[in-house]
Amino acid sequence: MPGPSPGKGLWENGYMWPSNALTERLKLKYPILQAPMGSASTPALAAAVTNVGGLGGLGMWGRTAEQAARRIAGFRQQSGGSLNVNYPIWPDPRCAPEITDAMRRHLQLRYDAHGLGAVPEPKGEVSDVGPDHVALLLETKPEVVSFHFGLPEPEVLRAIKSAGMFVISSATTVAEARRLEQSGVDAIIAQGTEAGGHRATFTGTDMSMQPGLFSLLPQIADAVSVPVIAAGGVADGRTTAAAFMLGASAVQVGTAFLRCEEADVLDAHRAALAEANDACTVVTDVISGRACRYIRNKLIDDLIESGLQPLPVPAQQSLTRPLSDTGHRDWTALTAGQSAALARDTNAAELVERLAEETARRLRAFS
Repeated sequence: MPGPSPGKGLWENGYMWPSNALTERLKLKYPILQAPMGSASTPALAAAVTNVGGLGGLGMWGRTAEQAARRIAGFRQQSGGSLNVNYPIWPDPRCAPEITDAMRRHLQLRYDAHGLGAVPEPKGEVSDVGPDHVALLLETKPEVVSFHFGLPEPEVLRAIKSAGMFVISSATTVAEARRLEQSGVDAIIAQGTEAGGHRATFTGTDMSMQPGLFSLLPQIADAVSVPVIAAGGVADGRTTAAAFMLGASAVQVGTAFLRCEEADVLDAHRAALAEANDACTVVTDVISGRACRYIRNKLIDDLIESGLQPLPVPAQQSLTRPLSDTGHRDWTALTAGQSAALARDTNAAELVERLAEETARRLRAFS
């Protein structure tokens, strides 16, 4: 089915809502992006967001080109609109045997308690958008290709851009945003510390020095000439309107979409999100091997208290995932942002339409 055509915008407090250069370029009705969110995003979720006027996203974290192709095909069967395909960029996850052995010994007791057998050897490989994925992208031509933890090799980026795909990547500091613009991205996601999921930093910036969205967004908007997309703590019309008043051309919403019926989320995760509050999350690398914001639980506390160095991403995640797959709330990786308490059980279309209506109303109140 065809995607919705962009609607005419209204000037609200000096900002055009909902139409701007970004919505026109990507053929969106609303400048609302559904965060790709790895395995939680599904073709049905992405298609529902796109069909109602936003931009649906699919995460390709750890997937083969064949698996990625099936996800893209699943989206295309349900929508003729724009799609954002997302890839993480990380180096070789292998590490010293003594680090691996210590972590496996520690986790064995937890595996035993859940009847999971022996802790497996860690799995994972370089994530750099290899030739098979490049070929897939050139064949399927998703409208948007986005990256987390920086950008792929220049020749890969050139091939994607030459094929007409719109390229986005995330920045957690102004310096990262400038580097992305210099590398040729078409838009930048300003990821504040409030965001759930993995921190996007690719320059080794200490978490304690990364700003929240309220501070980061206007500084990035002042520093670059490409459109800026706000991410982190955006969950309702108030936060979306605030992002536009601070210089955003669009918002990327993650945690709120986890409570949509189309998301692939364990019952334990949904229950934790329903009971979330402003002080329930923590940023840690102990679950995946890279800094990520989760709802705190026994799994996190146990690994932090062990004092062990986690393996690099995604090797560490390959060891903790079997515990998460048990569906036990205390031992599941519960990704969530700091605004999780603002989210509600709903479906994707209703969420996008509610965000759009509430945002227009909030902006109108200040115009």
